[in-house]
Amino acid sequence: MFTRKIQISGSGQPSFFKRVGYLLMVFIVGFVGAYDNVLNICFADLLPESEQNPLCRLIIDHYGGVNQLILIKSYLTILGVIIMISLIYTKFRVCVKIIFILSLILFFYLTFYCPQGDYSIRTLIKENTTSKSPLKVVYDFYFVNTFQENARKLTPPLRTWHK
Repeated sequence: MFTRKIQISGSGQPSFFKRVGYLLMVFIVGFVGAYDNVLNICFADLLPESEQNPLCRLIIDHYGGVNQLILIKSYLTILGVIIMISLIYTKFRVCVKIIFILSLILFFYLTFYCPQGDYSIRTLIKENTTSKSPLKVVYDFYFVNTFQENARKLTPPLRTWHK
């Protein structure tokens, strides 16, 4: 009575659960991009001296400063998420896995970077409990600080000229 097509060999389309898994990976990639941008906002005063990405340094130095960098990164994060969602339905969906792994590496780099180069567990715990750890800064950005406090981080202090 009821006939159901059972497909043994793949047609190239992932199953429902695989698509959900890929969408979860894309969500995490977008989350890491937003996390990176929030850190850019929170450390906007230190970013011109401490940015290590040469392309970001070029944008900061020559094309509008930290504010322009944050805008560009926001737009490109949105564009990247849209492209990855469309890749899920193609044979190039393996790119989503690669970008996911790279964004996890970026997350751990941003969260646990030690300028002194000492990556012992003791140092990581000490840095994350005594100083402004990135996770605490992002938590404060969303749940503690007011909108005005966060907006002030992007506006340079007014300089008064004394005669």
